[in-house]
This record gives sequence, C-alpha cells and structure tokens, in this order.
Amino acid sequence: MIKFFRKIRYNLMETGKTGKYFKYAIGEIILVVIGILIALQINNWNEGRKNSDLLINYKNNLIEDLKKDSMSINASILEIKNDSMAINNFKKRISNTTKALDTILKIARYEYDYYIVVHDNYNNDTNQVLNSTGDIGLFNSEIINDLNVLHNLQESALNAQTLTLSNFSNNMNNYVKKYPFSFHFNLIANGTNAANIIWEQISLRDHATEFNALVMSKGDSYRLSLRYLPFVLEKTNALLAKLRKL
Repeated sequence: MIKFFRKIRYNLMETGKTGKYFKYAIGEIILVVIGILIALQINNWNEGRKNSDLLINYKNNLIEDLKKDSMSINASILEIKNDSMAINNFKKRISNTTKALDTILKIARYEYDYYIVVHDNYNNDTNQVLNSTGDIGLFNSEIINDLNVLHNLQESALNAQTLTLSNFSNNMNNYVKKYPFSFHFNLIANGTNAANIIWEQISLRDHATEFNALVMSKGDSYRLSLRYLPFVLEKTNALLAKLRKL
C-alpha cells in the first residue's frame, strides 16, 4: 500500500502536476492522522476494557474479603457477649453467697473458661495489593476513602486489643504458676491427686484476688473489643453494600 501511494506521488511530480501533488500530499497526511487517531482509539478502548476487567476482579475479591470479615467479626462479637454474660453470672453468684471465697474456688476449678476471645485477623490481601500496585486508582474516590477509613478502624481495634491482651497474658502467667487448671498439655491436670493437693493447700484469699485480676483483665479486653468491633462491622457491611452496587 505504501509503495502504491509513493508511485502516485512520483507520477504527479513527473508530469508537473504540482498543485494536484500538494492536494494529494495533504490528503495523504489527513489519512495518516485519521489512521493514528483510529489506532489510539482502539488502544484506549482495549486499555479501558482491560481496566474494566481488572476493576471487576478487584471488586469481587474485595467483596469476598469483606464477607469473610463480616462473618468472623459477627462470630467474635457473639462469643465475647456470651463469655461476658457468663462472667456476669459468676459475679452475681459470688455477690449472693455467704461463702464467696469457696464459690470463687469452685468457679475457678470447674466452671470458668480460661480461653479469651481475640479478633486479631482481617482479610486485607486485596487492599494491600491495590495500594502496592497503584491500582487503587481504578476505584472512585468514595470507595478509596471508605477503604482507608475501614483500614484505620481495623488498626485501632488491633492496637487497643494488643494492650489489653498483654495485661491478660501477664495475669494468666502469674496465675498458672500457682494454680492447676484444665488446659491442654497441663502436667498437673485438674481432678488429679496432684492437683487436689495443691488446691487444698492454697490460700483462699490470695487465690480470690489473683483470680479476680485474671477475670478483670479479660473483661477489660472484652469492653474494648465491644467498643471497636461493632464500628468495624458497620463500616465493613456499608462498604460491602457499596461494592455490590458497582
């Protein structure tokens, strides 16, 4: 095709038809420009389609991440509320008995759950990829802002929990050094002769104060969790709803 156009230009120049040559040259330039514009448009269209597909993929991944977070946060809140209710019931029993120290000992040996509910994981892989690659710009400013707000809320919840969990761990370590209780890999298992001997020789007063400190540290962790987690859950569900509408 290029040789064909060159031949036409050459013939026009050879026959001295300069005016027609310039008109033809201008027309050829216009065709070239049109060709370039069409190529750019096709490239832009392909790039736009590529970005659109990428956006859909990121959106679906974010939705899956947020769905998992929503379910896990709901489960954590429910567990925390149930354990908190159990602690409140223990408190009422101790308050309404004349043998408070004996009741505390019975609760500690046979009824209290030494496990603490900790929500320390969020599904942020997709969000991290978006920020590290710069593909976060594929989303509109509202979604970007919501992602940042949610991430900050998650960080605040994790930081608050870390502080209270450290206090709980310290109290737990102090407690297990003195008192046997049912726990995996515990050599002095609760209910054995060794455990019974230890429990019979403890100071009820000392045990009550140390057990109280342990329970209080768990309560502090739960109070902070119930302060932050509902907000994180609310923001998670709100962002989830927005992404589903995109």
